[in-house]
Amino acid sequence: MRRITWVGLLVVIGLLLAKGVGRAEDVKIGVVDVNKIFSNYSKVTETQAEFDKIKTQRQGDVQKKADAADKEIKVLLDKLDKQGTVMKKEETDKIKTEIEKKKQDILNLQQKIYQELQQKNRELVDARVKEINAATGELAKKEGYSVVINKEAVLYSPEMTDLTDQVIAYLNNKPAPPKK
Repeated sequence: MRRITWVGLLVVIGLLLAKGVGRAEDVKIGVVDVNKIFSNYSKVTETQAEFDKIKTQRQGDVQKKADAADKEIKVLLDKLDKQGTVMKKEETDKIKTEIEKKKQDILNLQQKIYQELQQKNRELVDARVKEINAATGELAKKEGYSVVINKEAVLYSPEMTDLTDQVIAYLNNKPAPPKK
């Protein structure tokens, strides 16, 4: 994240120099605390609740399947315990293979659900980040800022205005777009 911030800062400085900004007085620079914005943006809370609901549902689905597989495995293990000594080796090997397959199927399902949840979380977070970036840009244009930098990338800033609270207010009071 820090690397991206520094690269972004260098790109902004390069663009300003290429644009021909001649005097420091011509450049109005603001900073924002992205973490604070993310923590105080109301849609992030809504997004987290949505994700938690999906996560709980998917974990419940996995648990039901794992419980069913455990019952099946228990039946197979009981069969092996009770009849294993009189069964042919091929039969016991077949049951053991079936048990391992059921265990592996549950592990695969758990991994698949975990990956799905990670992807869904990334999508939800990315949507909020895009909204934050767009709001910051709109506010910066409206207020006449040439550059807005993430506060974490700034070591010293006596001349920069912190726009964090303005961005939070803008985001939280912005009407929702019409649903299609």
